Amino acid sequence: SSEMDPLPDAILQYILSHINNARDVAACNCVSKRWKDSMAYIRMLYFPRNSFDNPSLGESTDDIVKRMVSAVVRLEELVVYSPFSTSGLASWLSLVGMSLSQLELRMDYLAESQDSHESPSKLDCIGAARNLESLKLWGVLMMHSPKWDVFQNLRTLEIIGARLEEPVLTVVLQSCPYLRRLLLLGCEGVASISIDLPYLEQCKLDFYGPGNCSLTLSSPKIESLEVQGCSWIRVPETQHLRNLSISNSAGN
Repeated sequence: SSEMDPLPDAILQYILSHINNARDVAACNCVSKRWKDSMAYIRMLYFPRNSFDNPSLGESTDDIVKRMVSAVVRLEELVVYSPFSTSGLASWLSLVGMSLSQLELRMDYLAESQDSHESPSKLDCIGAARNLESLKLWGVLMMHSPKWDVFQNLRTLEIIGARLEEPVLTVVLQSCPYLRRLLLLGCEGVASISIDLPYLEQCKLDFYGPGNCSLTLSSPKIESLEVQGCSWIRVPETQHLRNLSISNSAGN
């Protein structure tokens, strides 16, 4: 740190703003008060899976994340792979939800099946980040429709590994009418899906389960479509399709 001490505050803040791993941020906060104050200007926080193997005495992982996000002036990207609770997520997003443009969460639905009727749900909480441009969710349990308003700025939605009900997926997509990019990978529970997204350009779908899925896609601007696990596919005429990939041994 001695080599960086002569640097003006603005330069120090710019350099340190590129640090985003939660462990590294915590270490920088311990260097000096000047470094700690500069860390308030980071734009992105990333909490890996093993971030809190040895959490501070009496402080839960939810509390640690909350303390760190609350110290940032304007957080734009938040990635959390560490386990967290619904109340924890709600508390973080109440602090930084309005400034977030990118949010990525590992939801771990297999561990939450017993709490599938919890209200509000983790999905409900995400609605507080209403200015999101990109949302990526891993391991999602989607049995009840989330209480979301329309995400006006959301352009990318990725859901990887989901157990869901068809009506819930419909509600989710209706809340994201301006999507340009949609990825639904490793999703089970869908027998039929209708996607009506007028601005969609890239779509990648991978469904699995006891039966094959049927798909209707109404997206006149679609340029790239990759589909796996659908036995019946209907896409109204489009003049923009450049890439098409269909993978299903029983497909028609």
